[in-house]
Amino acid sequence: MNFPSSRLQRILAEAPVQFRMGDYISQGFKLMNDNFGMLIGFVLVSTVISFLCQSMPYVGFFLSMAITPVLSVGYSQFAYMVSRGHKPDFGEFFKGFSKIGPLLLTYLLVMLVSLIAILPGLIIWYQAGMVEWLVELMDAYPFFEEIPSLGDMVDMSLFGIGMALILIGGLAIGLFSAWALQIAWFFEVGPVEALDASRKLIARNWTSMLGFLIISGLIAMSGALLCGIGVLYTAPAVTCAHFFAFADSTHILDGEDENKPDLIDHFIA
Repeated sequence: MNFPSSRLQRILAEAPVQFRMGDYISQGFKLMNDNFGMLIGFVLVSTVISFLCQSMPYVGFFLSMAITPVLSVGYSQFAYMVSRGHKPDFGEFFKGFSKIGPLLLTYLLVMLVSLIAILPGLIIWYQAGMVEWLVELMDAYPFFEEIPSLGDMVDMSLFGIGMALILIGGLAIGLFSAWALQIAWFFEVGPVEALDASRKLIARNWTSMLGFLIISGLIAMSGALLCGIGVLYTAPAVTCAHFFAFADSTHILDGEDENKPDLIDHFIA
């Protein structure tokens, strides 16, 4: 399932849609209610898969990193197919394995850009003495006796500046790269183009998107109030809500068949 990159470029050239946060959240919970068993099942299965990958010696970290973007787009693929009127199919959650290369490269690019964004804060933390304090903390493991307080070893002024830079950099990249994986999955673009398109799309409504991320995050975490079990319901519903926000901005649910050639693209070619 690939929309041509030219279609994405036309979307970027169009006027931005009105961001309808309430509608996206309502749609996400409706999809969750209508497909409760499948979405809960995928949460459990993906958790087990991730755990098994992480448990493997030597290669666990790399396997976990490779499957993370694949499993992440599973929600979007499932939501897309159900929204287009297709019968719910559990296999849709795992279609991302067909594009594991582009998805992984996009994921790694986002991680790299995120590291660059928080690097100034990490450097200031190093200058503040955080490394020495962490070494002392690891030396005290597992009993943690006589641990020096953070204020005794770390310059708290520099610590505060570093924390602010890390939060600002991390939040900025997290915000503007939020749709990079979905773009890499649904459109025929490379990692750089996917990240850039995500930035451009979200920049149109970045304040609304930031509010959406905060509110949806609070909704997802509210499930933890029910002994943690509620997260199995709220987290998938919120993830589906994010798909509907993405789908509205990219018009992928507007009725065009992704398998038919785009007439405008044909003439352009």
